[in-house]
Amino acid sequence: RKKRFVSSPRYVETMLVADQSMAEFHGSGLKHYLLTLLSVAAKLYKHPSIRNSISLVVVKIMVIYEERKGPDISSNAALTLRNFCSWQKQHNPPSDRHAEHYDTAILFTRQDLCGAKTCDTLGMADVGTVCDLNRSCSIIEDDGLQAAFTTAHELGHVFNMPHDDAKQCAGINGISRDFHMMASMLSNLDRSQPWSPCSAYMITTFLDNGHGECLLDKPHKPIQLPSDLPGTLYDANRQCQFTFGDESKHCPDAASTCTTLWCTGTSGGLLVCQTKHFPWADGTSCGEGKWCMNGKCVNKTEKKHYDTPVHGSWGSWGAWGECSRTCGGGVQYSFRECDNPVPRNGGKYCEGKRVQYRSCNIEDCPDNDGKTFREEQCEKHNEFSKSPFGSGPAVEWTPKFAGVSPKDRCKLVCRAKGTGYFFVLQPKVVDGTPCSPDSTSVCVQGQCVKAGCDRMIGSNKKFDKCGICGGNGSTCKKVSGTLVRAKPGYHDVVTIPAGATNIEVKQRNHRGARHDGSFLAIKAADGTYVLNGDYTLSTLEQDITYKGSVLRYSGSSAALERIRSFSPLKEPLTIQVLTVGDLPQPKIKFTYFVKKSTQPGSEKTPSRKKESFNAIREIISSEWVIEEWGECSKSCGSGWQRRAVECRDPQGRPATDCARELKPSDVRPCADVPCPQWQLGDWSPCSKTCGKGFKKRLLKCMSYDGSVLPQESC
Repeated sequence: RKKRFVSSPRYVETMLVADQSMAEFHGSGLKHYLLTLLSVAAKLYKHPSIRNSISLVVVKIMVIYEERKGPDISSNAALTLRNFCSWQKQHNPPSDRHAEHYDTAILFTRQDLCGAKTCDTLGMADVGTVCDLNRSCSIIEDDGLQAAFTTAHELGHVFNMPHDDAKQCAGINGISRDFHMMASMLSNLDRSQPWSPCSAYMITTFLDNGHGECLLDKPHKPIQLPSDLPGTLYDANRQCQFTFGDESKHCPDAASTCTTLWCTGTSGGLLVCQTKHFPWADGTSCGEGKWCMNGKCVNKTEKKHYDTPVHGSWGSWGAWGECSRTCGGGVQYSFRECDNPVPRNGGKYCEGKRVQYRSCNIEDCPDNDGKTFREEQCEKHNEFSKSPFGSGPAVEWTPKFAGVSPKDRCKLVCRAKGTGYFFVLQPKVVDGTPCSPDSTSVCVQGQCVKAGCDRMIGSNKKFDKCGICGGNGSTCKKVSGTLVRAKPGYHDVVTIPAGATNIEVKQRNHRGARHDGSFLAIKAADGTYVLNGDYTLSTLEQDITYKGSVLRYSGSSAALERIRSFSPLKEPLTIQVLTVGDLPQPKIKFTYFVKKSTQPGSEKTPSRKKESFNAIREIISSEWVIEEWGECSKSCGSGWQRRAVECRDPQGRPATDCARELKPSDVRPCADVPCPQWQLGDWSPCSKTCGKGFKKRLLKCMSYDGSVLPQESC
C-alpha cells in the first residue's frame, strides 16, 4: 500500500527514439547528442524547486534509419503523438524487472511540428500518463540544445503538470509565472528556481495519489549520461548550427554573452542575427578562463561551486495548522521542508515523511437535524445546482455509498434524489469525513486512513455490538425473531426502537428466486415510508440516509433481501413485509441490540391473527457473512465486482452448515455507465494543393450525458 506524504526516490526509466531526419542531420554523433539533451533535462529534475527526488535515466535508445520501420511522423503534432504512443508500446518489455523496460518514451524529430492553429509547437504529450504503458510518451522537435528544455517541459506534462498560466495554478504561482519550466511559451528560464510552486504542488499531489508507483524500482543497467558540460562538447557555432542549420554561426554580441544565443541567418538576401531566446549551453567558453553557467559568464576556477553535490536534509517541523472541522473529528497538518541545507548541484533531495497529520476537534457536533457530515457536503451543492441534465427542476443531492468503488470512497459522490443518477461533485470530501457508514476510518486528502471509534487517527478502538466505543458488549441484549406468514399487502414485522444497533433484517426468497412476491419495507414513526412504500420497489442496492442513520439495503431483486445498520438508530423505524399475490409465504429473520434497561415487550410486534403468525425466538444457526464489494474491474462499460462470502457460526467461527441455496452472490456487474467516446468533427480542407499536406478535424471526448470531458478520459 502506498505511503502518503512521503518523499521517495523515483527513477524515470526512459526510451529515447530518433527518427530518420535526426539520423541524417546528426550522423554518427546522434546518440551522444540525445544523451546530452537528457543530461540537461535530468539536471533540471534534480533541482530542489521540484520538491521531489526525480532521476531521469535512459535504459534504451532506438534510431529509425528506415522510415517504414518507425511510426508515421508528420507535421500534425497530435497525430504524430498518437502514432508514436501506439508504436512504442510494442517495443516495451511488459515486465518492470526487464533491463530494457521503460516508464516513458520520447521521440525526437527534425520535422516542423504544428498544433491546431500554428506551427510554433516544439513538443507534445498527454497530461498525467507516466505509468500508463499506452500513453506515457512525448514528441520533441529538435531545434538545438534547447530541446533539452522542451524535453523537461513535456515530461512535466507526463507528470501531470499543467501550464503555469492554467486555472489550476491560479493562486499558487503568484506573479512570476512566466519564467519557469511549465510556462506556455518557454524562454528566459529562472535557473535559480526552474519549477514553479504550482508544478511542484501538482507533481507532489500526483505522486501522493499513487500515480507514480512504477517509478519506485531502480534501473538495472542504465545508459550512462555524459558528465561533461554540453558547452565543452559543442561550442557556440555548433549550437547555432543545431538550431538554424549548417550555414549558421554565432553572432558576437557582448551585451548578451551567455544570457541569449544569437546566430547568423539571412532575411531578404541580407545577413541578420536571430535568436530563439535561450541561453548559451553551460560550459560554453565566454572568454579567457571563463565559461557560461546558468546564463552567466563565470571564472572556471568557480567550477567547484557549481559541480560539487550538496545533499539535502530536513528542517524542523512547523506548527500545527488549522483543523479541517470545528467538531466531529477533523484533521490538521504540520510540514517540514528540505532546507537544512537545500540540496544543490544535483545533490540528493530529502527522503521520508514531509507532512504529518493528526486528529483534532473530536468532540460531538450539535445535532443538525440528524444529518451526517457527508450529507451536509452534498446538500451544499443544492443551492448552485440546476438539473444536471441541462433542463428540468433543480435537484437535491444525497450521499451515495452503495456501488461506489473502495478507491472512490473519499470522493464526494452524491445521488440526485428521486433518480438513479449520481455524480462526483468534489474530487475529495473534507478531511475527517468518515469513509463509509459502516467504518470509523476517515478521509485524509482523498485517501481513506485508519481511525478508531474515538475519532483518533491510528486508534484501534472499535464500537461493540451495543454501539459503545471501546465497550465489551455487556450493556445490551440481543433481540431476534422471525416472521413466516403474512397476509397480502403491508404487514408489520417489528418496530425497532431508537438507540438500537447492529440491525439486520433478512428476507430469504423462495428457492433463491429473484421475485417471490415478498419484499421488505421501512416505515417511519410519522407513517411515511422510508423504503418500498406505495407498492413501489427499489430493485438495486442502495444506502438510505434517515435522520442521521444510514441503512444499507440489498435491493428487492437480491435472492437474499437484506437491511443492515451499524450505528445507533436515531428514531424508531417499523420493518414491514409487502406480500403480493398467492406466492409462497415470506421467511424473515431480524436481529438487533438494545440497552439492557429496555423493558421486555417494549418492542412492538404484530398481534396474532388467523391470517398471520409471528414467532419471536433466538436464532442460533450459522449464516453467510459478506464483506464489502471490491473494486470494479472497469471504470465504465461493463465490469465485475467481487466480494468474500463466508459461512460463520454465531461466535464468528468458520462453519459449513449454511444453506447453499441461500448463499449471497460473490460477483456482480458494475460500471454500467457508458464509456466516454470520441466525437469526430469534419475534416478541414487540405493544407496544400499538391505535394504532402494534411487535414485537421476537431476531436471531442464526450460523456454519455453529452458533456465534454478532458481528452485523457477517452
